[in-house]
Amino acid sequence: MRNFLFSRLILFLGLISLCALTGCVIEKTPESSAKVTERLIILLRDPQPDTRRTAALSLGKISDPQSISALIKALSDPDEEVRQWSAWALGNLADSLPDVALVSLVQHVADPSDAVRQAVVLALSQTTISEAMMQVLAEAYTISTHATQLTIIQTLSQFEFPFAYGLFIQSLKSPDPLIRQTAIAGLGELGDPRGLKVLRTHLLQDSNVGVRSEAAFRLGKLGGPADRPALLQARETDPTPNVHFWATWSLKQIADET
Repeated sequence: MRNFLFSRLILFLGLISLCALTGCVIEKTPESSAKVTERLIILLRDPQPDTRRTAALSLGKISDPQSISALIKALSDPDEEVRQWSAWALGNLADSLPDVALVSLVQHVADPSDAVRQAVVLALSQTTISEAMMQVLAEAYTISTHATQLTIIQTLSQFEFPFAYGLFIQSLKSPDPLIRQTAIAGLGELGDPRGLKVLRTHLLQDSNVGVRSEAAFRLGKLGGPADRPALLQARETDPTPNVHFWATWSLKQIADET
């Protein structure tokens, strides 16, 4: 019996020595992304907001299409950060989004949280959403709050839908200078030549320096010799350095192209 115990002791000490030399780490087989996604989807319903936020963020990084339905539901979460990260995650899945997800994102353009609205704008900008679906935003513009109107214009400025021209022109009547500046940027992205006259008018007449600067910049991107007089006038008479800078830059751009 004593010999038996002695032999076990020697074996045990030998194993300890082996572990000391080689390490006793037992590697686990990593879980598949599908399994991890399943676990995170469950955590999206956790009572703790911090857990739901982390789950939404992680699902966005993994970008497994099986999480889309859960993320759509999370867009209505009472916690604004969960909604924000869910919108961001859906943007990372832009190539896989069904129409129901796109509709849900469009609906959340009116979210009460600015952070969520900006995440929705970013998400939609990564999709290939149809013109018909985006026209819903144009129809909702007049009955929306200023904050939602800004988000609508920001969203439409990410695309080049011809119908948006009329809405950009309409929104230039807004008392909110940020809406007007975003509309000027949208006209620039749209590239409709009818917008050049509008850009010249706001360069010289708008009361906000941000709007005038945006108009000057866009004329440098889209304009031609016919826009030189307005740019020269702005450079010589506008009291703000920012407008002077962009008018000068645009005049150089036009000169280099002619």
